[in-house]
Amino acid sequence: MQDDELINILKTDPNSGMTLLLKQYGGLVYSVVKHKLAGQTFCDADIEHCVADTFSEFYCDLDKFHEAAGSIRAWLCVIARHNAYDRLRRYKKEAGTLSLDAEGFAEPQDDTFSVEEALITKEFREALLREIKALGEPDSTILLRKYYFSESSREIAAALNLTVSSVDTRTHRAIQKLRSIFGGERV
Repeated sequence: MQDDELINILKTDPNSGMTLLLKQYGGLVYSVVKHKLAGQTFCDADIEHCVADTFSEFYCDLDKFHEAAGSIRAWLCVIARHNAYDRLRRYKKEAGTLSLDAEGFAEPQDDTFSVEEALITKEFREALLREIKALGEPDSTILLRKYYFSESSREIAAALNLTVSSVDTRTHRAIQKLRSIFGGERV
């Protein structure tokens, strides 16, 4: 099913649309989340909650989706990855605190969260994704597969009928282009 068809179904009949979305992308989102949370102390229920949060966030932000910015697959993978990292950060933060019932007290947490920094980070991610798409094919696909889907150079090469060295060279050159565009900032 094409992305535009699925978006139309989601807008006209949300229940059927979500069923189709889960059927088509449920396994992919689950594997992205599980990959990011692998080796941690997360149970299957935690992973499933993160997957559910991903689909919920996708549906709530459906009006922000534009095919020019990427595919549903890519957007879901980015949301899933960020949700998994958020869950991991929350877990690590909670694991670092002590109960008041324990001997001693927890050290005050350094709450350095800034709305301004979060907004800048979000804007940077959006600009970065636009510039990645502007690189053209196959460079944009290589970067998305490598850094958003965590695929190896060998997997990308097989999928795109390229050599591994070609994938690595294209990745290096694309990263250099992005660094020059953003002035070496966080790329």
